[in-house]
Amino acid sequence: MIMKRLSDYYSQPSNKVVGSIDYGFISRIPSGIQSCDAAKVSYHQKSESPTRSHGPINFSALWGEWHWRRTYKRVYSEQKGMWLTPCELFTPHYSNILANFVCSSMKNSLNKLRDRRIDSCETFEVVELGGGRGTNANALLNYMKENHRAMYDRLERYTIYDTSPTLHELQREVLISKNDDVRVHADKIKLVNVDLMNIAEGSSPFLTQSNIPTSVIALELLDNLPHDKVGRCMESLDILQAVVIPTNTSDHSSLSSLKSKKSEAFVPLNDRLLHNILSMAPGLYAPLVSQGPRWVPTVALGVLLALFDCRPNTSLVFADFDWLPRPDDTLGPALTEPAEGDPLVTDMSGKDHACYLTPPPSSLCDILFPTDFGRLAAFVQRIIDKSPRQFPLSVCSMKQNEFLLKYGHSEVDHTRSWLTGYSPLIHDFANCSVLEVSPQSISKNNRGL
Repeated sequence: MIMKRLSDYYSQPSNKVVGSIDYGFISRIPSGIQSCDAAKVSYHQKSESPTRSHGPINFSALWGEWHWRRTYKRVYSEQKGMWLTPCELFTPHYSNILANFVCSSMKNSLNKLRDRRIDSCETFEVVELGGGRGTNANALLNYMKENHRAMYDRLERYTIYDTSPTLHELQREVLISKNDDVRVHADKIKLVNVDLMNIAEGSSPFLTQSNIPTSVIALELLDNLPHDKVGRCMESLDILQAVVIPTNTSDHSSLSSLKSKKSEAFVPLNDRLLHNILSMAPGLYAPLVSQGPRWVPTVALGVLLALFDCRPNTSLVFADFDWLPRPDDTLGPALTEPAEGDPLVTDMSGKDHACYLTPPPSSLCDILFPTDFGRLAAFVQRIIDKSPRQFPLSVCSMKQNEFLLKYGHSEVDHTRSWLTGYSPLIHDFANCSVLEVSPQSISKNNRGL
């Protein structure tokens, strides 16, 4: 029987992720066929470059929550790129807050190195994983240049790693050159088109080995990164990994009929990266028999391992969904075994599906995974504890609105309604959290940055 790892299954082009699959040829698809970290997950990108058809929203002019809902609906209907993120919606305020975090954590890191006379480093780097349209990078650097000029001058490089060739070229257009327009931050920008799956597995180069303080940003990336589904054998208690296999049917009238029928099965664990992660943190991601199967954010964890190995003096902020709604019960039964962290599967028409095997072959679908930020923080803490650091790092997870108020109270105020004080930046997106890693003694009051 020909079997297929979920990772290989997800690495199909997006129109095949939940559609017809060539089971006679098992291989990974080269990076870039899908957007944002293709490999195990069906995050697809339209062929044309995504663009925003709206300018910055004047939040202070809104009359309250109801006005925001109406404005959001209008903006979304005008959107040409098929998705909206807080960074895009709340530009430049969201990115300004991230700039405050970067400057605060990097200044603290540089001071610690100087005080300990460990390193004569006077500069730092910023890395963004999955840079989207380049909106965040551009706004963040603009704010740094205008409000943190000393830190902007000490910024050696801002590197964006992105899987999508489409977004990679759009970032180049936005951040480096566009016709005759010279971009003000072009000398600091480096763009890398690479699959994060390959970085996690060590088959593609990542950051150079260095003690230079590095601030890493990932926005709405974790939900689309490759995941693996694991369970326990009830008899042997061995860990099993899920695979997708063709379903044997009595209908052999056509090859297409066979290709369109798939099912999920569990087989002995044989993925090296997944095995290493489960061995390193068995209490975090290895499921108990009584718990049933569980999804593991394999590539995200692999990238974190590579990151802290290359750059021990790393600060980071990862923001994403901590909860996603379950599919409508009227969609019919799922063809897969329920698991902790099951993804939300939705097609481009806005229709949800019961599981990743149920959409019809012609559907283009996005698979969104919720992130358990408590587990993610615990995993990062284990990475940090296993190797010596030049200075201690603090690891914590919090709701996104807490992070935004912590590093940008004044920016949040810019998004408040003049009438009610309602701010969609902190009152909406309640199902989002942030993983923060920063020097332990970082100031808790950053309003004056």
